[in-house]
Amino acid sequence: MQTTMPLGTLAETPGQLLTAMREKNPLVQNITNFVAMNIAANVMLAAGASPAMVHTKEEAGEFARIAAALTVNIGTLSPDFLAGMKAAAASATEAGKPWVLDPVAHYATAYRRAALAELMELRPTIIRGNASEIIALAGSQSSGHGVDSG
Repeated sequence: MQTTMPLGTLAETPGQLLTAMREKNPLVQNITNFVAMNIAANVMLAAGASPAMVHTKEEAGEFARIAAALTVNIGTLSPDFLAGMKAAAASATEAGKPWVLDPVAHYATAYRRAALAELMELRPTIIRGNASEIIALAGSQSSGHGVDSG
């Protein structure tokens, strides 16, 4: 079973960190949108990680316990995907595994706002988003259009 291992210190260069990550070849669970799924898998493979696109509620939580890390992207949000996201995030948090939340257009609809609130309660390790998403998440006024930010 893989465990989360620190890659290094801040004093190391990005190249050194990449080399350390490649040596570990971490298994990374990805619950991402249909648009980015193939791209995310290929980027992780190129960087030296081992991606797994496991999103169903029936297995996402269990899988998060064996993965080294989890990414959650709410781009193509649905009730089924949300259930898998919550199960995986809860398991990752419980197991002490890092997980990244990408709150894609979380401000656009009431459904997205509610889904984000539920995921935020599960304490993501990192929140990754464009400027509009982060500004809105902080409670300020922002505007966004698709993947663009304003």
